Amino acid sequence: MKFWSLFAVLFPVLSMPAFSYEPDPEQVLRFESSPFQNVQLSCERDKHIVPKRSELQLDNYALLAADNGERVAIVTLTNTAGGQRIFNQDHILAVMADCARLFPQEFEIRLAPRQQTTLQIHFGRTLQPVLQLISSQ
Repeated sequence: MKFWSLFAVLFPVLSMPAFSYEPDPEQVLRFESSPFQNVQLSCERDKHIVPKRSELQLDNYALLAADNGERVAIVTLTNTAGGQRIFNQDHILAVMADCARLFPQEFEIRLAPRQQTTLQIHFGRTLQPVLQLISSQ
């Protein structure tokens, strides 16, 4: 009897057609090459816009973009200070292909002394690709 009551409950669920998730190709993030990561750019536009000074070191980053213009970066950073520090959108910025500088969308992370972490930061949608990320250190 238990088998038939369980079967009655599960049969409608098991007989439903399977639907697969098909992501919108416009929104799929893809890695972009970053040939300017360790290069000193001489962009004059917006050079007065600089990241806030901090004791956070930008160790490495990878750039991602979607066909809809969404720009994202995966960054690895280290707190080089002897105490806890807060890292937020004021401490890093992107240099865009038109030499404009763009701060990321709002975020905040706390790092212990000498702590290293990797996180994803978003720059919103823009037609211009990101050439490089810069921090104050």
